Amino acid sequence: MAEISLKILLVGDSAVGKTTLLIKYIEDKFSDTHITTIGVEYKDKIITINGRKVNLQIWDTSGQERYQAITKNFYRNADGIIFVFDVTKEESFKHLKDWLNSSQDCDKEFKRIIVGNKIDLEEKRVINKDRIDHFAEKENIECFETSAKNGTNVDAIFQKIGELILANKTEEEIREEYIIRPHSASTLSKDSNHVETKKKRCC
Repeated sequence: MAEISLKILLVGDSAVGKTTLLIKYIEDKFSDTHITTIGVEYKDKIITINGRKVNLQIWDTSGQERYQAITKNFYRNADGIIFVFDVTKEESFKHLKDWLNSSQDCDKEFKRIIVGNKIDLEEKRVINKDRIDHFAEKENIECFETSAKNGTNVDAIFQKIGELILANKTEEEIREEYIIRPHSASTLSKDSNHVETKKKRCC
């Protein structure tokens, strides 16, 4: 049983593949059906970081504008945020800066990484790796390219965000900030009533 719990958010425009990345990571499954997140959905997984069992509480947020106020409520207790965009959609890349700015408005420090998803759709790609690397360097954030379809770097992004959160933390800091306490799975936000409602439609 894990003794450490880390709260991770998946953030980005609608239809960039946040949910498919999460399902691939948790269940090792992929579907071409587009699943629209309504509000926020929660899943967790136990992994090993530096020899310690760590429970990742992963919150999949909606990219739809009408739910962004809900997403902002989840920022304040997050330990890490994964910002996802679709390499085949220019607009989703342009909106990265808006998502980053939105997260910074909550005056909370957390670890961040950028993820360019759907690299399996190479023939439709419009955001090349040089642009992603340049943006990540400018923002001083690590970046990954992923495919929820074939699994490229899916495990790596969640492992990396966990490692970044715990990096350079003393044992005392870990005990104070991340040790699991009763009912901790529901402490990311008071708005957990918005969790786990989804609609499916064909891509």
